Amino acid sequence: MLSSKNVKTISDLRENARGLLREAKSSDAPLFIFYRSKPEAVILSLEEYQKMADMVEDYLDGIKAQEFEKLDKNKEKWYSNEEVEEMLGLKT
Repeated sequence: MLSSKNVKTISDLRENARGLLREAKSSDAPLFIFYRSKPEAVILSLEEYQKMADMVEDYLDGIKAQEFEKLDKNKEKWYSNEEVEEMLGLKT
């Protein structure tokens, strides 16, 4: 994942912020920003960030679904579609 192409220094960022933003936007890989030889930050394109956020959301939804499957369904109160529509004021 780390390569000489996607590792930048804080000085690179200071001197060429717009160039690094363009590079991140045109790449599928993140840019790693190092400060004093230590990784400090990551720059991602908005598209790549959104993909990652969607994957995390899907993963968490999957965990919630698994937890729901473990519940005793007989102990839960269930509502019909009509009852839900009425509660939400959607029924005319």
